[in-house]
Amino acid sequence: MNAHVDTWGILELQNCILNIAQYLDEFCEQRGIDYCLMGGSALGAVRHKGFIPWDDDLDVFMKPEDYRKFREAFLKEGDKNKYYLQEWGSNNGKPTIAKLRLNSSSYTESDLDNWDIHKGVFVDIFILHPCPDSLLAHWNQYFWSRYLVIKALANRNYSRRGVLGNLILKPLKWLPKKAFVNFAIKQIYRQDNNRSSKYLCHYLGRAGYSKGLYKREYFESTKRVPFEQITLRVPIRVEDYLSDRWGDYMKLPSEEEIRYFQHSSDWSVHTPFCGFNKEGIYKDEANLIT
Repeated sequence: MNAHVDTWGILELQNCILNIAQYLDEFCEQRGIDYCLMGGSALGAVRHKGFIPWDDDLDVFMKPEDYRKFREAFLKEGDKNKYYLQEWGSNNGKPTIAKLRLNSSSYTESDLDNWDIHKGVFVDIFILHPCPDSLLAHWNQYFWSRYLVIKALANRNYSRRGVLGNLILKPLKWLPKKAFVNFAIKQIYRQDNNRSSKYLCHYLGRAGYSKGLYKREYFESTKRVPFEQITLRVPIRVEDYLSDRWGDYMKLPSEEEIRYFQHSSDWSVHTPFCGFNKEGIYKDEANLIT
């Protein structure tokens, strides 16, 4: 239980997310599956010993082989009455982004409001991909990763990226929803079995070319750290990872930056979203890509 003062009005949401994270952590621990907190969640673990006070989500990394194990185990043994594994833009079981969602809850993002997808409170699962040592192959992987991100935003009619960003998004809206998507996913995942590359990368989020590239040694193993009233895993060299990602990661952002990066426009930790069905069939999920 998160015991902080509810300054930002999201303490109940954070506690719900923490419960999902605890389930994921225990599920992985019992089956020898590795994961680690990433992005703002790893930053929160180091800087705040838990959630960043205004953060309304939680993100984890898995390496490709660990995600495959997790996916197979959850589909066979996971508590599917309570949780739902959402794989947006999946291609032969290889998702661009996965989310472990809580069925009996609701988490609405304004640009996804009209989509037929599962909309429960979630923990994001991002794949930490091996990055090829060849510069040309690396740029190929980066280009198609950014294409997927931008195409997904265009599909969602996303409009918070400023004038230049919206100019880039507009023509992509005219392309079919799955234009080049399967090809792009294959370019990203073709390094899956590369265990000797010097770097790992994550380009299916906000990080750009240099901020999304990390030394493999940062993630050779993980360690447990306090996160609210439980412990969760972070990269063994989490401080180096955070420095590469943010520079001075102990510096607090402005309130304008905080509001920009919050996700939800509406949520409930008790009431399922409108459209929930036990069969788990949501026709628009495959079209969102990421």
